[in-house]
Amino acid sequence: MKINHFVYISLSVALLLASCTAQKKVAYLKNADRITEAQLQNNSAIFEAKIMPKDVLTIAVNTITPEVAAPFNLGSSAGSGVTTSIGLQGAELQTYVVDAAGNINYPVVGTLHVAGLGRVQLQELIRTSIYPKYITEEPIVNVRFKNYKVSVLGEVAKPGQYTVQNEQCTIFEALAMAGDMTIYGNRNNVMLIREDATGAKRMRRIDLQDDSVLTDPTIFYLQQNDVLYIEPNKAKSRQAGLGSAETYSLSALSVLLSVISIILSFKK
Repeated sequence: MKINHFVYISLSVALLLASCTAQKKVAYLKNADRITEAQLQNNSAIFEAKIMPKDVLTIAVNTITPEVAAPFNLGSSAGSGVTTSIGLQGAELQTYVVDAAGNINYPVVGTLHVAGLGRVQLQELIRTSIYPKYITEEPIVNVRFKNYKVSVLGEVAKPGQYTVQNEQCTIFEALAMAGDMTIYGNRNNVMLIREDATGAKRMRRIDLQDDSVLTDPTIFYLQQNDVLYIEPNKAKSRQAGLGSAETYSLSALSVLLSVISIILSFKK
């Protein structure tokens, strides 16, 4: 009986240690409590996406007299690369594709170089380009990204491409939209694939268990068209290497060992 008691205690301790180890492997930001308030304040600035080639923008110009803004809210007749969609409050929002040189062809004004600008900066550029040169009423300009999307692939509950309405998305918000990582996701080796303004793709490895994620805005905030790939951990990789026959054999062996253990305990 003493032996059985010792075995029971040993197994309990082993299971407890295994549980603690497993918890550490699936936790995010394991040492986040060490981050100071000053460090968080340095990363508190609101992220603003920069316009890049291939981005799709919607632009609306509004004035007190609708007819005044009409030349800047044209439909597909405004030129190639321009289509019309219905926006909020019945306003027609122009859709502009930023070309490889970073330009759009804007009605009346002509070519505008927009790459590298934030949404607010482009609004101000359009406002000063048309007022007071072309119109006498000061306009309200609204620019939005139509294609602000991020993709989350690999070991998540719902892999896919997600549209971000507010043009700002943190890495944890992207994971939340994808239903979070599964227990098989490798949290300390997430791959971020990012395309810059020249079209070049860059890859970066991220440890989501490291609290430095919260203080690095280049990681914490995702950009449009970013791709997150969650690799499987070693446990999932080992499972992938086992066929159905091997899995069945291991299960049968586990049951057999359990039965033998029970029989031996009764004999003692």
